[in-house]
Amino acid sequence: MPQASDMFDSAVDNLLAEAGMTESDHLQKTLLTLLTVLMDICECLELCLGHAINKEEERLSSLPHAVSSSVLHVLYCSYTHCSTSDKIYGEQLALVAAPLSTLFKKTHSLQQAFTSLLERPAFCDCSSVNVIEDLTAVCHRLLEISKVVSGMDVRVFASTLKILSNLAVQHAEVLKENLDVAAILSFLCEEIVNTCYHIATLLLQNSQEMSEQSVLLLRQHLKLAVFLLKIVVHFCEIFTNCLSRAAAWLLTLLLSILRFQHEFTLTPDAFIDEIQHHLLVGLKPLLCLLLSDKEFVAQVASVDLVSDSTSVCLLCVTILSLLPASDAKVRDVWMAINDLHGASTSILEILFSSVKHCYMSLVLPVCLHGVTRPGKPPVSVSLYEYTCTNLCGFIACIPSRQFPVLELCLLKHTLSWDAYTACLAIDAWCFVGRYGDSHLCLQHCKLLMELCSTSLPSLTVDPANAALVDFRSYRAVPYINLQQALFRLMKFTTAEQQLQLFEEMAVETHLGLWSCMPVPYLHPDIVHRLKMAALSWLSQTVTALKCVDMVPAQHILNLGEALTVISCLYRQRCGFDELQVLPLVLTVWDLLASSIVGHLFERHILALLIDCSSYLLPVMDNCSLKEVVGLVLTLMPGSADSIKLAAASFLSAFGSKVVSPSAEVKIQSRPTADLANEDSRACRSAVSNALD
Repeated sequence: MPQASDMFDSAVDNLLAEAGMTESDHLQKTLLTLLTVLMDICECLELCLGHAINKEEERLSSLPHAVSSSVLHVLYCSYTHCSTSDKIYGEQLALVAAPLSTLFKKTHSLQQAFTSLLERPAFCDCSSVNVIEDLTAVCHRLLEISKVVSGMDVRVFASTLKILSNLAVQHAEVLKENLDVAAILSFLCEEIVNTCYHIATLLLQNSQEMSEQSVLLLRQHLKLAVFLLKIVVHFCEIFTNCLSRAAAWLLTLLLSILRFQHEFTLTPDAFIDEIQHHLLVGLKPLLCLLLSDKEFVAQVASVDLVSDSTSVCLLCVTILSLLPASDAKVRDVWMAINDLHGASTSILEILFSSVKHCYMSLVLPVCLHGVTRPGKPPVSVSLYEYTCTNLCGFIACIPSRQFPVLELCLLKHTLSWDAYTACLAIDAWCFVGRYGDSHLCLQHCKLLMELCSTSLPSLTVDPANAALVDFRSYRAVPYINLQQALFRLMKFTTAEQQLQLFEEMAVETHLGLWSCMPVPYLHPDIVHRLKMAALSWLSQTVTALKCVDMVPAQHILNLGEALTVISCLYRQRCGFDELQVLPLVLTVWDLLASSIVGHLFERHILALLIDCSSYLLPVMDNCSLKEVVGLVLTLMPGSADSIKLAAASFLSAFGSKVVSPSAEVKIQSRPTADLANEDSRACRSAVSNALD
């Protein structure tokens, strides 16, 4: 056997030397002769293997294992020669194409004979150290052969990997100490990633209609990817002690497959269903094996969120769906992760960070195909719904000892400037309030009320009408998020709990905070005292403004908060007496020019004043109406977007106002038409600025 491999090497060396010569008849004959020698060597080795296979078990066990080394060497050299033939022969490739094809077939035939020999139990009797070393060398050599044939022939590639897999798994107990499992897994993952790339390229090139050839090629790639993924899962099941060394490639594999779940929304459903049922279905078994591996956990914590945020988000969601069924120690690991740089984080933090970076998938109508629900057929859902649903499912299974991690994460991301991150945190917080302990909900409401009362006390914001805020004010957006969370959580509190909160944070000192609560859900006593306090505050503020020449800044801040309270309560239909509010609002309009112009919070207060006036239109007389419309028109040129949007709301209410004819007062249609055009431009400008 060793002489056969030496002869094969000598013939290959002669081929390489002759292939560089000038083309001639003699050269062609020489090349054909040398290729024939290679084919003859393969045939001889195949005959020897056939003879060995037919031996009795006792005689077979004594067969020197050098046969495997020689045969594998010939297989590797022959496949390598065929794969690099275009570089070796150049323009002469056409002359030797037929013999090369025959050589490839004979090499494959030799490989099949060798496979049959390996399947004989006596040949792989692992009773000695030498046999174990030989088996390890065979596996490593098969891996090298697989790398050579991966781009040549799918069937040969698959059969080679099948030999390697069967041999490694069959003798896992004796090979686990010597076999380089990490190298095998890394190669398999790389091949699956490349195959997924080819599938993605085919899908993108044929997004509208696929030819029959493209369909066949796509299904061939998909079948290969599924086959390789099964081998990966099988290796991970058997060689659990070797997963850490291949954790980086396994993570890359998972992210590559998850891209199919969100990047191909224009692909025909038939192909997406095939990918869903054949490829994506293999992710969860693989992830279940990796959940307990600390190196994989660290890799997930250190992944680049900017370049692959949506896939990371889907990976985190899948992990969250698997953790409830995992061991308590595994859940503890994912709730307190140390990444590759030593920083501490958790799976919840990684999820929220990925949501922050995958805003394009959240903004665009990206739907996940074939999401299953218990007792219902698969449907397509948005990425946000899929993420939020699985996050809430995980929260429902969190033990009490891990709630501090959850609460800190929810509070941190409720204060985020990113809209989707904050919305997800608030939705999760509301799930805790709705389905958790009532005492826990009460404590969360206390925390949010304390934060709202101390974070930005001079600028109260109505959660339902955030457009009235000057968003350039420091911490305005996080403050709105806190109020939105509090607004929604208060709906889950009982009447007794509301009264308890009311005693701790009285409405007289926290009027702005209570006005932004869900008034229809509050206790009637609280609502009554809230209305009385709002009228008293507005009256006192207006009286203070009338009594001074130079308005102190605190008076301006009080006026802004009083108007916000009135606007919030009107919007929630709490039953104000308009005749009590109207004189106060009209007085503010009269004091507008001398008291407010030029102040820091000018645009905020003007927007609130316009908004409050829109609720008072039904009881406003013609004289007052003309005055207010005239002032609004005067303020419009060059105003901020918040004022223009408030004016648009004012016009909407103005459309339902019936103006009685009067000889003394005539309200012209032209000014209101100009105001409508200005508001239309304002809305377009506000949207444009938001997109920028």
